[in-house]
Amino acid sequence: MLHRVRFTSVAVAPFACFLAVSAAAATLTAHRIAEGEYVAVSELAQFYGLGRDLSGSTERAQYRTSFAQLTLQAGSREMQINGCEHWLSFPVLAMRGKLWVSSVDVLKDIDPVLRQGRSITRTPIRNVVLDPGHGGSDRGTRGPNSVEKQLTLDVAKRIERILDANGINVVLTRTSDRTLSLEDRVDFADAKDADLFVSIHFNSGGSADGIETYCLPPLGTGSTANPRDGRADRAALGNRYDERNVWLAHCVQRSLLRSTGADDRGVRRARFYVLRYSSCPAILVEAGFLTNRSEEQRIRSTEYREKLAKAIADGILSYKSSVVKP
Repeated sequence: MLHRVRFTSVAVAPFACFLAVSAAAATLTAHRIAEGEYVAVSELAQFYGLGRDLSGSTERAQYRTSFAQLTLQAGSREMQINGCEHWLSFPVLAMRGKLWVSSVDVLKDIDPVLRQGRSITRTPIRNVVLDPGHGGSDRGTRGPNSVEKQLTLDVAKRIERILDANGINVVLTRTSDRTLSLEDRVDFADAKDADLFVSIHFNSGGSADGIETYCLPPLGTGSTANPRDGRADRAALGNRYDERNVWLAHCVQRSLLRSTGADDRGVRRARFYVLRYSSCPAILVEAGFLTNRSEEQRIRSTEYREKLAKAIADGILSYKSSVVKP
């Protein structure tokens, strides 16, 4: 089994560096292309043992084995990996007869997911803070027949019950309809010595539908909505947990998709305050669109909210099982 991927510089290769695994293991070469460092997708596939490209196209790469799945498209930031969509930090390039993916995306997205958290240092998960979005004077999104702040609290309490039954200490940033600032939410998690922070929301966007889960963009990369917003000057506090953030997001998003059959809007990147300033791995879940009448109708169902809660809890438990020493 491969060890953790890391960069080392090589003086004899001025236009390349290596993603070194260990002295005895194979390496990935990251070439300087278009003012960035990129890895050939074919070499990436060999490195992770993904077999041959099944796409039959020079503009697309598709790999599928008994343990992994990866699909990339030239010019796109969308990637299919192990059961759900992820938004890359940079588009896939097609150059020199090959497809290329940014080394940042290899380290901060592809590696944690393909290795299913095994590259992450083992750590205890004792306290989980759930953050029901909005509350009090902040109603959040309004659907034709619903208000976000009420639904987020309901789902969070259901998750709390399930995780508590599985031996995890859970606290909610709010347990009633009260106003909380974003700073209050982050400070609360700090005070509770949170090991994970999960913020629960519902979306707005006309007739759009589906579920998406957000984590913090890596240093110097843009958000999903604004790829030019690199914030390259300094890392946010939450960037200490880049690999953990994306693996937690993947576990929860995949679990939600499997449970609900909802459209997959992907693991996305955003510099939301609660993600930027979290002092533990943190994600924000948008569990459906209240502005879509049919999706709102599902969300208003007690049975469906229980399904959402169980899926989020199962994702958290899946993450926990992968990063906690047996």
